[in-house]
Amino acid sequence: MFSFIPFLTVLQAALAVASKRDLRMPMFFVALCNRVGRMGRRLERLLMQWRAGALPVKRERASEKGMRTERVRTASLSFPTGHGWLLGRVPDICQRIGSLELLLTQEECVRFLADVPAARKIMGVLERMLLPVAGKPVPKMKRAAVWPPLAWQRAVEQAGMQVGPTRRLEWN
Repeated sequence: MFSFIPFLTVLQAALAVASKRDLRMPMFFVALCNRVGRMGRRLERLLMQWRAGALPVKRERASEKGMRTERVRTASLSFPTGHGWLLGRVPDICQRIGSLELLLTQEECVRFLADVPAARKIMGVLERMLLPVAGKPVPKMKRAAVWPPLAWQRAVEQAGMQVGPTRRLEWN
């Protein structure tokens, strides 16, 4: 018997460590950790239903596109979509990716993902997030260049100086 809980718990722990290292974007890591938690709960619920033979029946609904014009959506946080994008932000998870690949090759897991399209969709998102394309290097995270630092700018202002076009200090 397999479970997704051990791997997803380790992934959430790695996200927590990464959020303490990179304090510039705490809400990104909080939202990502919540997303991984929701994925894990949904996968485990589907797994229990699949093992019990009680999967929910897919319901067909008519599209409501354009029906609710008064509805206002708030801007939500969006995540990158490239292959392996999380590896650049959370390098600690590289050590654990082998356990995900091993989990996905187990016979019961292969049958589960073949039988349950909703689980296959969730695992597709996780695989895209964590597994880079074979033969390509792991994507690096682009950090915002902050130059000159804020403390340096304040010190220059207090000294009555300014930064010239060649980035040299000049007196006012």
